[in-house]
Amino acid sequence: MLCGAAAALQNRKEEINSLNVFPVPDGDTGTNMYMTIDAVRSGRGGIRNLAQYSEASAREMMRAARGNSGVILSLFFRGMAKTFSGHESADAELLTRAFRTGAEEARKAVLNPVEGTILTVMRECCSAYPASTNQDLSSLLDKFYHAANETLKKTPEMLPVLKRARVVDSGGLGFTAVLDGMIRGLKDEPIITVPEKTELRPAANFHEFETGDIAFAYCTECLVARKPSVTDGMISEFRAFITGIGDSVVLTEDEEIIKLHVHSNEPLRVLARLAELGELQFSKIENMRAQHQSLTSAGEQPESRMPDKKYGVIAVANGSGLTDVFRELGADAIVAGGQSMNPSAEDFLRSLKNLSCEHAIILPNNSNIVLTAQQAAKLAEGKSVEVIRSVTIPQGISALVAFDSDLGPAENIQKMTAAMASVTSIAITRAVRSMDSDKITVKKNQIIGIVDNDLRYAADSLEDCLRSLALDIEDKEIITIYYGKGVGEDEAQRTAGLLSDALGPDCDILTIPGEQPVYMYIISAE
Repeated sequence: MLCGAAAALQNRKEEINSLNVFPVPDGDTGTNMYMTIDAVRSGRGGIRNLAQYSEASAREMMRAARGNSGVILSLFFRGMAKTFSGHESADAELLTRAFRTGAEEARKAVLNPVEGTILTVMRECCSAYPASTNQDLSSLLDKFYHAANETLKKTPEMLPVLKRARVVDSGGLGFTAVLDGMIRGLKDEPIITVPEKTELRPAANFHEFETGDIAFAYCTECLVARKPSVTDGMISEFRAFITGIGDSVVLTEDEEIIKLHVHSNEPLRVLARLAELGELQFSKIENMRAQHQSLTSAGEQPESRMPDKKYGVIAVANGSGLTDVFRELGADAIVAGGQSMNPSAEDFLRSLKNLSCEHAIILPNNSNIVLTAQQAAKLAEGKSVEVIRSVTIPQGISALVAFDSDLGPAENIQKMTAAMASVTSIAITRAVRSMDSDKITVKKNQIIGIVDNDLRYAADSLEDCLRSLALDIEDKEIITIYYGKGVGEDEAQRTAGLLSDALGPDCDILTIPGEQPVYMYIISAE
């Protein structure tokens, strides 16, 4: 049933994501829920006992949980596991109690629960049905699924922000997908993973929303190995602190771990206070005002063990062309990932384990991945690990070009960091939503230009956008254009010509197929 739920979420994650996006795709509810529950699909095939399996699965989901909805989903199954404790099997009465306990467990962890969210859908799906031992399980779940869908339809009336954006709650939709997958799993109906179809529901309309509507800019997620000396009173003090500086708080803990999701304007302060309660196992900070890259597949490329040597370099990239560029420049391992669906510290640790070298260097190539890379560096054993704070693909490439295996670690870090400072990074894509902010007005389908991670230009044509972007790089001499997935070579050459016209004949312009998603072009200017 859980594997069916994971497959159902995998098939519908982009539809779920599309219900909460800004002009550049950054919605991640579906992906976070999928990554959370996907943790159950490996490693426990031999467990035949319901109590043991549900406990192990809930723990894996809690450790893998990403985002607000992912944490809530893991807590739902944690509540189910508590109900199943001591039971080798379950009838309809026990399953109903498990669903109710799951909904209660999830709601308790959210410090300020709001009606019209996934919490409401969880509660209402099972609240109207009496627990009966004579009920057929598949029929019972069919009723839960119907009730969840009916509640989902009502969420815009419960939560004004949903009505304003003309969508249903994305987490609630994700939970109905979970129920659908569980039903199919129970009935032994295999779910075939299929490519994402055109979105089945109208995506969010954010024309009336401004970036300033986001009161708390940073989404912070952490997993902490709890110190034995931490008391319930200390947890209560931390809970009071966290509610005083942010919102969207989901805090859960047991004897071994503490899991936190919070939106605040002081993420480093959050991390510092958490460090008092235990050792950080995972942390992720995302700037919700600046997110502008859609989700990419996480995980690392398979790596063969490298021969013993002084240095090993790990780079984060997505797109076959960009991967080839990093490899050609000397990267020993590639970890695939990007903003909003960042690789975990464990992803980096696996690559570090496969590197047979004295010193390792990590190029995160994204601002939201730097902290995770640094955490992996602290956890790595057997080798020294340095993280270069590259926050864009061009910065990572320039840093790697500057790398010199004959230099010592400190000299290399200094040289690579200096090389990044001379690069201007540009990304060009098409706005999928309209948006008004204090700095810029964007209309749907306009071409937008992002300079060093700052959304700076919006134009009705690529030529107009390039003309504006040229002002930021008019003093540069070497321009490299990495063209994205779906952009042909002829189209890329035409773009290079437009940029050349804007910059003048003294600029050297090179085009390289990057095959990256989301961005039509990533441009490096040096």
